[in-house]
Amino acid sequence: MKLQKARNNQYTLTIPVKLVEAKGWDKGKELRIRFNERGNLEIEEVELRS
Repeated sequence: MKLQKARNNQYTLTIPVKLVEAKGWDKGKELRIRFNERGNLEIEEVELRS
């Protein structure tokens, strides 16, 4: 993965296509990033409530 800094001082994390396809994600999929108990980042899908 690659972390890039945008002009507006925000960062973008590029996720490899193979990982996105393995998860079945599409463009626009809402994701949540958080730190786990070991301090590592975790990416999870945001579940839509019906």
